[in-house]
Amino acid sequence: MDSRAVRTFRAFVVVTAVVAVAAGVVAVVWPRPTLVLVALLFGVYLVVAGAMRVFAAARGHGTPAAWRWTSGVVGTLVGLAGLVTLLDPAVPLVVYALLGGLAFLVEGVAALVGALVGHPGSSRGPTVVSGVLSLLCGAAVLLAPTTALEVFTVLAGIALVGVGSAALLLLPARAAARR
Repeated sequence: MDSRAVRTFRAFVVVTAVVAVAAGVVAVVWPRPTLVLVALLFGVYLVVAGAMRVFAAARGHGTPAAWRWTSGVVGTLVGLAGLVTLLDPAVPLVVYALLGGLAFLVEGVAALVGALVGHPGSSRGPTVVSGVLSLLCGAAVLLAPTTALEVFTVLAGIALVGVGSAALLLLPARAAARR
């Protein structure tokens, strides 16, 4: 490989790893502000995406009217969701947590039903354990959605620190990269 390509790749790995470690530390130390920042960025994205969809619908000359109307309505709803997120970032975060909690409950029920009726390729013991754990996690998330989000943020931060650190530690020495 070209030495310039190797240097570019090394720089890419180092920069992304350092950003991952920094973001991970911030998420671990300040989980709530990190969640709010992510929600605000997502809100900005939704407003821009909604506005672009409405713009595309309005400028979509020559496209079917059904597509233009659908795109305009969806764009308006997406933009409104973004505005709600920007006005109060906690609302969508709690909604996401509640949806996650419900998903855990549904998964738990499905696993327990699968364990009762049996299905090929799985054994009952681990399936029951999985179902019970899913139900417990779902209940925990539904009872304390904000805490669940903070725990998730801290765990994601720890993962970022681990992945970034591993990338830096596994990067070959500069001398090895020159060969």
